[in-house]
Amino acid sequence: MPRALSLLLLCAAAHAAEVDIPTAPPPVFADTESVTNAALPAAVMARARLLHCTVELGASASNCVEVAFGCDADGDGSLAEGEAAMRLGWDSGAWFLASPTNRVRSAAFAEAASRSLTFQLRVRENGSPVSLAVSDANAGGLFPDLANAPPAWLFSQDWDTVRLTVRGTDERDESLSVRLDTDAGILILR
Repeated sequence: MPRALSLLLLCAAAHAAEVDIPTAPPPVFADTESVTNAALPAAVMARARLLHCTVELGASASNCVEVAFGCDADGDGSLAEGEAAMRLGWDSGAWFLASPTNRVRSAAFAEAASRSLTFQLRVRENGSPVSLAVSDANAGGLFPDLANAPPAWLFSQDWDTVRLTVRGTDERDESLSVRLDTDAGILILR
C-alpha cells in the first residue's frame, strides 16, 4: 500500500469513532425495562471535540428511551443508576436532558409518532462545552436556554461507559447512534 494512502487512512481513523451500542434485549421482568451498555474508549474521549447522538423511536406518552453517559466506578462493565452523569432521551411524551442535579424537559408532544432527536455538543480541548444544538426532526430546535450557554455537566473526558435503557409497553423500535469526532485537520505531504 502506498505510504500516502496509509497515512490518509490512519488520519481518517483518528478523527472519528462510532460507538457500537448493542440493541437492548427484550425485557425479562414485568417492569418492561431493558438495559445495554457499551464502553467509551479513553483515548477517543481524550481527543473528542464533538459528541453527536441520534435517538430514534416510536415515541408515545407511555414509553421511555434513555441514553446515559458516565464512569463505571465499580468496573463491572455497566453504568449503574448512581454512576450516570448525563442523560438524554424521551420520557412520557417529551424529550429531556438531565444530570444528577438538573433536569430540563421539552414541551410535551400530544400524539404518538416516530421521532428522532439529534444532540450535537462541541467541546474545547479540555472537555468544556462550547456549543450545543439539540433538535427533534419533526419539531425543530429544543432547549434554547442550554444552547446559548451549555453547562459543564453535558460532557466529561472521564466518561468510560454509555448505557441505553428502554422502558414501556408500546412496540419497541428504538435505535441509537453515538459518534465522537475530533476537530478536522489537513495533512499535506510533499
